[in-house]
Amino acid sequence: MKKLKLLTTLPLLLLLISCGDDNAETSKMEDDKASDKYPLTTCVVTGEKLGSHGDPHVINHEGTIVKFCCPPCEDDFKKEPAKFLAKLTPKPPQPAN
Repeated sequence: MKKLKLLTTLPLLLLLISCGDDNAETSKMEDDKASDKYPLTTCVVTGEKLGSHGDPHVINHEGTIVKFCCPPCEDDFKKEPAKFLAKLTPKPPQPAN
């Protein structure tokens, strides 16, 4: 009887475990897609090339992906986020005179 319970319980546990990571993977894929559209190749804080200090440090600030050259730049960003977020917004083209 114990073997029967084990044989019926084990597949259910495996099924639950395999289904649990779907949201995490989907979220990572959404972040990757957003990263592909990232408008800058430089850090919003220092202006240094992304990747110049290893992999870029990436955060999601209120739904906006922000990339830094290194983790300490996030601290400076948090002091004045609006200042740095403005760098991510493309400026409209100026009319020719």
